[in-house]
Amino acid sequence: MNKQLTSSSAPRVEWELLPSLLNMLGHRRTRAQPAWLETMPSELDVVEPSGPFQEVLPGLVMREVREPDIFQIFFG
Repeated sequence: MNKQLTSSSAPRVEWELLPSLLNMLGHRRTRAQPAWLETMPSELDVVEPSGPFQEVLPGLVMREVREPDIFQIFFG
């Protein structure tokens, strides 16, 4: 009852595995610069010291704390 038709005249489709990946790898081989050049470290921002305390409301003294000082407050 169950017949399998295997004809040699039937068109066959051959699939290429990940053609976009293959094209990307082909371009990487011809690079003149290393791939990690975009991840090279850059110069650090200039660190500004935190400002002095200010009394913005009567009885409320506050200040803006910047990066090195905030680390010292929480972990120092």
